[in-house]
Amino acid sequence: MIDHSDHIADRAEFLAALSRDDPERKAADEHARSCMPCREALEEGVRFIGLLRQALPVPSSITDPAHARAAPAGSGGRPVAGTSWNDASGRFALSTIVAVAVAWLFQLTVGGGFQMDRECLVVSLGILAVAIASVTIMRGKEPLAVATVVATSGLFAYLSGTAAGLAPGIGIRCTFRELWAAAITWAIVVTIGRRRGVTFNRWNVTAIAAAGALAAHAGQHLACAVPHSDAHLLVFHFGGVLLATLLGAMSVGRASSVATA
Repeated sequence: MIDHSDHIADRAEFLAALSRDDPERKAADEHARSCMPCREALEEGVRFIGLLRQALPVPSSITDPAHARAAPAGSGGRPVAGTSWNDASGRFALSTIVAVAVAWLFQLTVGGGFQMDRECLVVSLGILAVAIASVTIMRGKEPLAVATVVATSGLFAYLSGTAAGLAPGIGIRCTFRELWAAAITWAIVVTIGRRRGVTFNRWNVTAIAAAGALAAHAGQHLACAVPHSDAHLLVFHFGGVLLATLLGAMSVGRASSVATA
């Protein structure tokens, strides 16, 4: 049970995921009524959980070509329903790049600290370029793309750690923000793809989620309050990319099960 005198901002996302009938959630809501920072953090957590729940059940018409409908005649040359991720148009590829960049920008807007010197910016943009390449240059080679994203994130976290420290209070928020960024990227790409009749398989959506999380990891290099704490980077920044990748892979199986039922 949460002591009403304790602040909850550092674990607001976890509390937001609990049922409103849960004793800990009730105590958190009661504390938030009289504490503005905690109320704002809890509201942010509620928004994140809502977005994540909307993004996870990818519609079966996107993941299963058998459910796709042919585009009507005179569609102006747009890809017809059933166009695979690999064969989608250049315009759709551009929208994917924008979606990954949005994840990076999102992280900059919600971060708790800034390291805006030239070296940090160059490194951050370099990692962002890897994230973009994983859904553009490596399109059609998604297993390699996912492996590249995970390896890049792990190596980036390892090499960036120059001081000891875990900072779990900040770290929990870092992980959730990476998940949120991945969900935003995913939602943008899937929504645009659905409108253009693009179909996705498990590896496609996994690569999209992983790329969004890696872009956010790159943003953390500029916006995290403890961007050089070794344990913090490995557990929460790299861990966030791993978790987003796993959620991306699991979501397609979940959507398929719903469609079958």
